[in-house]
Amino acid sequence: MNRALDYRTDLYSLGVTFYELLTGKVPFKLDNALELVHCHIAKTPKPLCEANPDVPPIISDIVMKLMAKNVEDRYQSAFGVKADLEKVLNLPGL
Repeated sequence: MNRALDYRTDLYSLGVTFYELLTGKVPFKLDNALELVHCHIAKTPKPLCEANPDVPPIISDIVMKLMAKNVEDRYQSAFGVKADLEKVLNLPGL
């Protein structure tokens, strides 16, 4: 990939953690380590709200943005994640 790792890698990991917490499953279940790495680099997991219909789409969107393959499509800081999560807290009915 010829890219340096930076803090956005941690945001991806946070997305994977949220995914597992909210679905009870990891985004990619494989025994082959190389295939697993390939999935994390190149494949998009099933959207969170499809893996667990009880998860509101807005939460699914946040998690999927955290797990975006292109680092420029992810949150660019933890402050962005925090701001979006605070918006969700203020939504009626959630």
